[in-house]
Amino acid sequence: MADDLGNLTDPEIVAVSEEADRLIVQLQRLRRIEAEEKKKNAGLSSGTVLAGSQPAEEVG
Repeated sequence: MADDLGNLTDPEIVAVSEEADRLIVQLQRLRRIEAEEKKKNAGLSSGTVLAGSQPAEEVG
């Protein structure tokens, strides 16, 4: 695109670059949220939330 328009500061190139930056940031946020949820869910499924509790046989 820069070759066709002649320079990297052409308004059309700047607009495309800004849109790409916006989409990249959005994707990074989504991936971070997904990773945090996955980490949270892994902690719940492994029982780490209840790590201090006693097994049912020992209660009572």
